[in-house]
Parts: sequence; structure tokens; C-alpha cells
Amino acid sequence: MWKNFLSSLALLAIAMMAALYSSSASNEGKGVTAAVSALLALVLAIWVGIRFVPRLAKSVDWNWVPIFAHYKITKDGWIFLIIVAVVVFAAVNTSNNLLYMVLSGLLAVFLISGFLATLNFKNVETELLLPPRCHAGDTISCAVRVRNHRRVFPMFSIRVEPVVHSPFGFGPFYFDAVEPLFEASFSGETILPRRGRYHIVEVQGVSRFPFGLLAKTRSCDVDATILCFPRILPVDQLDVIALDDKGEIQRYERGSGNDLHTIRDYQFSDGARHVHWKASAKTASLKTREYAADASRRVVLALDRYGTPADAENFEVLVSHAASSAVHLIREGAEILLVSDEWHSAEGSSKVVLDSILEYLATVESSPTASMPDVDPSQGSYLLSLRQGRG
Repeated sequence: MWKNFLSSLALLAIAMMAALYSSSASNEGKGVTAAVSALLALVLAIWVGIRFVPRLAKSVDWNWVPIFAHYKITKDGWIFLIIVAVVVFAAVNTSNNLLYMVLSGLLAVFLISGFLATLNFKNVETELLLPPRCHAGDTISCAVRVRNHRRVFPMFSIRVEPVVHSPFGFGPFYFDAVEPLFEASFSGETILPRRGRYHIVEVQGVSRFPFGLLAKTRSCDVDATILCFPRILPVDQLDVIALDDKGEIQRYERGSGNDLHTIRDYQFSDGARHVHWKASAKTASLKTREYAADASRRVVLALDRYGTPADAENFEVLVSHAASSAVHLIREGAEILLVSDEWHSAEGSSKVVLDSILEYLATVESSPTASMPDVDPSQGSYLLSLRQGRG
């Protein structure tokens, strides 16, 4: 900024000296010299205006100047300005002092409107409240809290809404008034269409206070994060034969299964329904059955991250299938292991395992250079892949 400022200042000094020399040369009758000097001064002034003024303007914080501080003239404001223009025309043509006084009052109202709109945002803190987690496509609750840290003046008529092109959208919240040293909050609902980690750093406050002539817009800093898990599909949409195979395998240890493990002597703590009457008759002593425990169901989900930018939507469907399979299988008591080329989960059926899988699937990205997941085909696995048309 300083370099541009000093350069423009030097060129304007040269232009001024050329203009002064042109005036002196013109008085002495040197027409050609005066014309060249005047042309040089004009060219330097135009060059500074085109080259340096826009750069200097970008470096200035215009928020302290009310007319540049993100104001938008409302419909009522345009009607007001038309009335001002009519009063100006009438005052100039009639030279009526009363009209000039009316014009001064109208202009003062317009300027005060912008000034009070700016003061309305002073010492006001905005907070966006979100749940830490959600699923894509589900309705979630969100809330906006506004605190007025001013000790004397209340806050009036502020609408809080998302900034333009924000990935996180919600309906606007209108705060009619917040008393000094008080806070107010409103809650609503929204839907996140896509998975991912959303970090919202600012929202937008809009106020038409006090007269509705100007709409003052200001960015309000917030710090809110929400992790959106993939969309969970119903079981009937998965259509996976491997996941419908609920065969239980006998383990060589006692448990609550259906297969016989051993026959032993009856104890008083055993139930009568487990007495093996044939063995008891042969041995002339009571015998009871012990059953073998059933092996828990184990499923390996192999997620292939391969995908090109053109496969973005198909990859989202693939991730949603992986998350849905993990959720439904763990709810049925199966032990799940999710494997990709860059990550693998712990094996189990607990909520901790499911949360780690969903957190990974919420932020996983496709890559055209991703390799196949490292899984053992002999142990069986369910592969989710877009490679070579598989998926």
C-alpha cells in the first residue's frame, strides 16, 4: 500500500509541476511547449487514476465510512430518495427557505438512519448452536443466540441468516429486541444434504433499524462445528446377499447355543429341563446337558476409495452403503471390521467401533490413485468398489 501511495504521490507531483510549467509557458507565448506540458500532466493524472487508485481503494477499510459500510437501499428507501429529489427540484426552482429546511430534515433522517444502523451492531455477540453429529438427510435442530453486551441501549430488529454461498444453510432468525446485558435465542430445523465436517465461522446479520430506509449487513463471527455422517439407507435398499447370511458357527466352549456340547453329572443349580433322561437311565444317576456357544457373526467391509471426479455422486452412494451396512449389522449383533487402503477400524460390535467407522466415512474422499483394500479373500469380505464397474 505504501509503495503504491508513494508512487502515485510522486507521479501527481510531476503532473502538477508539468501543469504549472504549461501555464507559465502559455503566458510567455510558447504554445507548443505549453500543449506538451499540459498533455503530459493529463496523461500522468489519468495513469495514476487507472493504475494506483483502485489498488489504494482495496487497501482501505471502508467500514468506518457509513456510506460504504455494507448498506443496501430498501424499497422504502428508494421512495424516500424520490421524495428528496422532488423537494430538491422544488427548492431550487422556487428558492423557498421552508423547502430547504424540509430538505435538510429529510437528508438528516437518511444519514441518521445509516448511523443508528451501525450503532445497532455494536457490542453484540452472535453464537450458532449445533449438535456435534448428525446424518445426511436427517432433520437436525439449530439455534442462534444473540448477546447484547451494552449497558444502556437495547438492540433492535436484527435478522441472522447464513452468509452467501455458505455450505451450511438454515432459516433466518429474527430478533425484535434484546435488552442491555441480556441474551435471546431462537431455534429451528435444517437438513444437511451431504456428509462431511462443517465448520461455520461466520453468519450474516441484517438490520433495517430504525426507519427501514437502509438495510445494514454485517458479518458476525461464530465458531460452530458439526460432523455429518453418511445417509443411512433402509435394510431393504441394501440388497446384499452376503449380509443376509446369518448362519451361526458352533464354538467349542459352553454357552447358550442350540448344539450339544457335553453331558455331565446333574447339579442342584441346574434346571430340570436340561436333564438328559436317557443318559440318566443308563447310568442310574441324573445327567444334564451342556450346550455349545454359537460363534458371533463377523463381517469384513472393504471400501475401495478408487474414483475419479466424474464418479463423485456414485462414490457418495458407495459410502452411504458402507455406513448403512455397518449400522444395521452392528444393531443385529454382528462384529464388523471396515478396511480401506489407508485406514481400518477396530473389530467389534460396540458403539465405539460404530462411531469410529462413521467418523471415518464422514470425511473419506475418493482418489484415482487409491489401491485396493488389503483383505484376505479366504476369510470372506464384502467389497464396495467402483473399480471396473463393481460396487
